[in-house]
This record gives sequence, structure tokens and C-alpha cells, in this order.
Amino acid sequence: MLLLATQIQAQTLCDSNMTYTTGSQYQLEVAIPITGNSLPVMAPIYAVTYGGQMMLSEDSCFSGPCTHVVYNYNMSTGMPYDTITTCISYTLTDTSGYVDTLNCCFTQIWDGQAWMRLTSITVGINEITNKLVNNKMYDLYGREIIKAKGIYIQNRKVKYVR
Repeated sequence: MLLLATQIQAQTLCDSNMTYTTGSQYQLEVAIPITGNSLPVMAPIYAVTYGGQMMLSEDSCFSGPCTHVVYNYNMSTGMPYDTITTCISYTLTDTSGYVDTLNCCFTQIWDGQAWMRLTSITVGINEITNKLVNNKMYDLYGREIIKAKGIYIQNRKVKYVR
């Protein structure tokens, strides 16, 4: 029961089971509901969608369910963006009646047929394109050494001297 309560409290209006997107790559709609029943009351106030750094659309929801309409057009290329980010500001009312304003964002990509939510991104991993061959020798801590003894690294290969 505690696990279920924790999962319910962790949901936001940006979760894929709360909002959905329909439409084409050029014009789309993000449907944003209000919650109730067993969930804390969440109501959207404002929605904005970006393509890169360009704001594509903004809508006021006035604390009710709303449809956020986006016209997707990149002025510099004349083509629509294939990756967009939508941010929602909403109120959250807890069981004691306290109201707080929260924000959340989600990113979607166009897969050629429909808008799909991006669930995770790996960043900062790049293939090494310049293979350095300088014949320098390094110990296993990455410190340059002059005379090889034991295990060492030279030209990106591990070597061993007895």
C-alpha cells in the first residue's frame, strides 16, 4: 500500500499516462487533463512548447483541462522540428488543501509517423577519432613514465615488462 501511495504521489502532469499528443509533424495538440479521484488534484495553468531555443506555442489553461496547439515550423530551415520540448506549469493541491505551483517538461521526437516521448538520453560519449601514436609510456594511473617496468600503457595498448 505504501509503494502504491509513493508511486501515485510521484506522478506529474508531464507523465505519459497523464498527457498525450496527437497530430502531424507540422501541427500537433498536447492534451493536458486535470486530475482527481485517488490522485492529488493537479490542474494546468500554462503550457509552452519549444523547438530548440525557439518558442513554438504557448497557451493559458486557467486551471482546467486544456488542449495545447503547436504549429511546428523552423524559420531558419523552412522545415518542422523533429524534436520538441513541452513544459507545463500547474497547481498541486494536497489533501490538506495546500496549493503549490510546479513545473515539469518532457521531450518528444517525430518518428516519421507520430510523436514519441523521449525517455532517456545519453550525452557526453563521443568516439575517439584521433588515435594518438606518440610512443610515450604511462603507468596505470595515467602518469607518464620514462623507463618501463611492470605493466604500462604505450600507444593506447597495455604492455608488460618483466
